[in-house]
Amino acid sequence: MITIPKPPTAPSGTFGSYKIMSQPKKSLAPYLIIAVTIIILAAGYYFFFYRGISLSLEAPVFSSAPALTPLEVKVTQMPSFTLGVMESPVYKSLKIYGALPVTVGALGRINPFIPY
Repeated sequence: MITIPKPPTAPSGTFGSYKIMSQPKKSLAPYLIIAVTIIILAAGYYFFFYRGISLSLEAPVFSSAPALTPLEVKVTQMPSFTLGVMESPVYKSLKIYGALPVTVGALGRINPFIPY
């Protein structure tokens, strides 16, 4: 039996033997760390060195509420709503017209596309 030695390189011309050299993928970790660091530094600068914000340990002074208008005074003095309306003679004199419960009758035409 004859054994044919394998050539040291892959044969050229056979389908699938050619491989494209791919570059190793770069890691995104350094870019991500730099971006997070910049965001943290920018937020720190904004919150700690912004001139419009003054930090103090004193209690804030709140102004008192404005006085009520005459209409608001009347509204606050009104008695709360009671269910006495249900006991009034006007409510009891109302009549029910029709049968209860309401049943649905025939609605529309069976085929709305046919001419009249």
